Amino acid sequence: MRRLYHYETYVSSYFRVSRLTTRVVAVLQGVAGRTAQKGRTRAALLAAARALMDRGEVVSVAAAADAAGISRATAYRYFSDPQTLTIEAMLDARMKPIEEILGDATDPRERVQRVRRFLLVLTRDAEAQFRQYIARTMELWLARRGSDRLPLRAGRRLAMYRRALEPAAARLGPGRCEQLVLMLAATSGVESFLGLKDVCGLDDAAAETTSAAITDAILDRSLPPAPPRPTRAAPPAA
Repeated sequence: MRRLYHYETYVSSYFRVSRLTTRVVAVLQGVAGRTAQKGRTRAALLAAARALMDRGEVVSVAAAADAAGISRATAYRYFSDPQTLTIEAMLDARMKPIEEILGDATDPRERVQRVRRFLLVLTRDAEAQFRQYIARTMELWLARRGSDRLPLRAGRRLAMYRRALEPAAARLGPGRCEQLVLMLAATSGVESFLGLKDVCGLDDAAAETTSAAITDAILDRSLPPAPPRPTRAAPPAA
């Protein structure tokens, strides 16, 4: 009877954990889907703003919305003023396609480091603009009093790290993969770079070394080793 009791307890616990894991994965996937849709809307508004700048026209949220075919009400939920739209559009123009960033790398660790390195160099080369952009987003947060209706930022690095981790996605599973994406995104990019310089007092070279070490530590903890490649059996001796 005691063995039967322990067995039933184990089975019950197993299925409770399985159901919980399934719900967590579903929530993460739903969040990722909504984030992707918001990213496409934001990208369309930024592209429209750049087109206005290229033509020498005045950039306004309404004009960008009209050019992008997006309702003005929706556009104002993403950008409440033309200054923020203009700054982000200028920074967005510095972005590269993820395929160019990853290049020919197939190892997940190298792919992740290439994304991290790109984000750091991007911030370093346009540091003044990024500082201005961060200051403006903080002002908007205060104006909204912390409302989280829509993210103040585009969150591009989330999609970049998801692409970088694609070779390891099957080994990680959806939940662990998304958790790793969040950890990498939270410890890289403009906030990390400014923290390494302003708080830690590092120069650009030391900031790069420290940033790479942080990412390596996260990968050491969270990225499972690749399965060994099958070896061919030696041919029989003649």
